[in-house]
Amino acid sequence: MNSDATVRWGLAAGAFAGALALASCADFSRGEPSPASDAGGRPDGSDAAAPDGAALSFAVDVYPLLVPACQSCHATGEQAGDTRLLFEGSPAADYPTVIMFVDPSAPTGSRLLSKGSGNGHEGGAVYATGSHEYDTILQWIQQGAQP
Repeated sequence: MNSDATVRWGLAAGAFAGALALASCADFSRGEPSPASDAGGRPDGSDAAAPDGAALSFAVDVYPLLVPACQSCHATGEQAGDTRLLFEGSPAADYPTVIMFVDPSAPTGSRLLSKGSGNGHEGGAVYATGSHEYDTILQWIQQGAQP
């Protein structure tokens, strides 16, 4: 890479990182989990995790957690646009993609949770292991990862 391309790449990367910081996206300081946020409540105003083991759904409970945390990078033409996890913009379109990263037979080993908690994820931890959001996604997978 020549020096002009390096400078342009550095400027673009800096602008992108700044935009993500302003948007409260993933924590890019690898290894440090992001603090738990209040994002992702159910439409009825209750907690994101279903009470008493009630069934969770991708569209209602999980997708609202993934979009603000993941879509800004995991979209065509964005920083993680060369990965297999690309969001198109609707639960129906994105469920088949997300489900490829889910293993209901070993929920805690699912790539969605592993990468989201920072393991091998260039964006660092999105949701810390044990956070409300992580636990909601885990519960959804444990329940069979229904749409």
